Amino acid sequence: MRNRGEVRPGETWLKCVCALGLVFILIFTSLARADLGPENILILVNADSPTSRCVANLYREYYPEIQESQVLVLNGLADCSGPSSTPADEIITRQTYHDCIAEPVRQYLSAYDLLDSVKVIVTTAGIPYRIEDSDAAYAGVVMPAASNPLIIKDCEALVDAASVESELACLWYAGYGPNSFGLQNRIVNPYHGCRSSFDLFERQAPVQSGLVWSHAWSKSSGVADPLMEGQPHGYGTKDRGWGPEHLYLVCRLDGPKKQGESAIFAVRQMLERSKRASNPAYGVNPSRAFIVLDDAPNAAAGNIDFNRVFNLHDSAVNFWEYFDGQSGAPDAYGLRNSDDYVEAFFNLLEDGPMQNIGDLYFGTSDLIHGIAVFEDYRPHQCAAASVRDVLGTHFSMPGEMQGLVAYSCFGRNGDEGRSKDYLLCGGDDDEPLYSLCNGAVFTSLESFNAVTMFSDASTSQAKIVDFITIGGSGAIGHVFEPQSDAVIDNEFFLYNLFADNDGDSRADLTFAEAAFTGIPYLSWAEVVIGDPLMRISYGNDHAGAWKHRRGDADGDGRVNYRDLMLIRQRFGGSILPGADLDSIEKYDDQCDLDRDGRINYRDMILTKQQF
Repeated sequence: MRNRGEVRPGETWLKCVCALGLVFILIFTSLARADLGPENILILVNADSPTSRCVANLYREYYPEIQESQVLVLNGLADCSGPSSTPADEIITRQTYHDCIAEPVRQYLSAYDLLDSVKVIVTTAGIPYRIEDSDAAYAGVVMPAASNPLIIKDCEALVDAASVESELACLWYAGYGPNSFGLQNRIVNPYHGCRSSFDLFERQAPVQSGLVWSHAWSKSSGVADPLMEGQPHGYGTKDRGWGPEHLYLVCRLDGPKKQGESAIFAVRQMLERSKRASNPAYGVNPSRAFIVLDDAPNAAAGNIDFNRVFNLHDSAVNFWEYFDGQSGAPDAYGLRNSDDYVEAFFNLLEDGPMQNIGDLYFGTSDLIHGIAVFEDYRPHQCAAASVRDVLGTHFSMPGEMQGLVAYSCFGRNGDEGRSKDYLLCGGDDDEPLYSLCNGAVFTSLESFNAVTMFSDASTSQAKIVDFITIGGSGAIGHVFEPQSDAVIDNEFFLYNLFADNDGDSRADLTFAEAAFTGIPYLSWAEVVIGDPLMRISYGNDHAGAWKHRRGDADGDGRVNYRDLMLIRQRFGGSILPGADLDSIEKYDDQCDLDRDGRINYRDMILTKQQF
């Protein structure tokens, strides 16, 4: 067990972690992997949300291999991304989730013989994503743009609220069959802590009986024992029959919008950035990118990045992997405890050189093609300005060409005295905290960072959609108070998102895979937003993060008569309430310059003004 606050006198912490953290003792040794692709996708669409329909169409533009049969239209749901939508529309009841989402998806997968091929479910903006508790006594867990943390603290083992995405991940086991997980609280994620491609685990048909749900002993004061399939053994569980091969990876295509506005504009920009990050012709230029783990040693909440991993034996085991003939997670004879930010730093650094200025540590490695990685353990300081200084002196990066590609912090739970708008205006002269690269991702130790996708709704902490606003490509957040043991483990997420073990200049795993290796629990509070198939490519892109030029309807980087002609072709397209399917099909967000949900003469006039 390595708790930095306990073992670090001067440089002792540095030496201890170098000695221990860089040794990868693996349960299995195979590094083979396969790729997830468009053929593994199922897109969910809200029939009553024009935005949802448009997002599905948009995603298929980026992945034309996705067939019509891989799109399921759901009925009976409120539209949470329409002109009159509010944060209240982001919430559904358990019964509505069961009747309008879970059962239709189960039936569709079975009826169309998609049980083996579909491994990734994509939810779209417009589909509600927060499931309120089935017990009215716990209604405060999920409220419009808010959550009551005291209820979780006092009744953690009784709450059955969840995000739609987290519930869908265990579709066949959380509410199906005689021995199902049912409405009971949270379940340990069997893919957590893995570093093998999800596609390697041979798909298994749904199991309706034979599962045995037991408690994975947390052995931590104030933390209720989570459920894990199998038999208790030590701090973990053995003899498990439910493994990664039974899960769905679920990502949401959504982003910031003001009330009265559609999320389609933000989703387009997010997908454009993801496409460029995945394209070897652009990719992430590692000589001009950096990763920041902004620690907070004096946080009032304590060491809330100190995690428990139920799928790993002990502190000496950094990952577990698939090998031929093995399905399901291995027996867990002990409980892995570690300091997440420290582990993330040294996992990314591998055996590369490291330096420090006081308690600001930095280095790089061949594993991530030389991306600069920072671990800021200084009390009461934000890393932004210091990181820029170090990049200029130790990595020779011109100021305007720097780009953040991953950021993790304590947010308002830290010791820096941040405002809740720190992402939007925490930089110099009230500018965004960082300039971002294509493919940039975000996590934070903030309980309420995904309680709404509305950028103008008041919340107590920063929002993950704030990161998308400033140029992010993906983020993972919490739709209600998750408790500290449920927060995202960056040691797995960031490693899997950027590590290139086979040296092909592409990261080993997709965004969806990396995200779910870092999520401790399912049927709980987490939501992943971003393109699930984004896979970081290491290239020579010097252009910085993609930004759309207003009026550039055809995306060629120029505004001219070709754009006017395209707008003319899309004339009458609409995503306003009551729009018919033909109007929705004609709608193109890049032709809607005034973002009023329809394409008309006003958009043509505005385009001419951009010539």
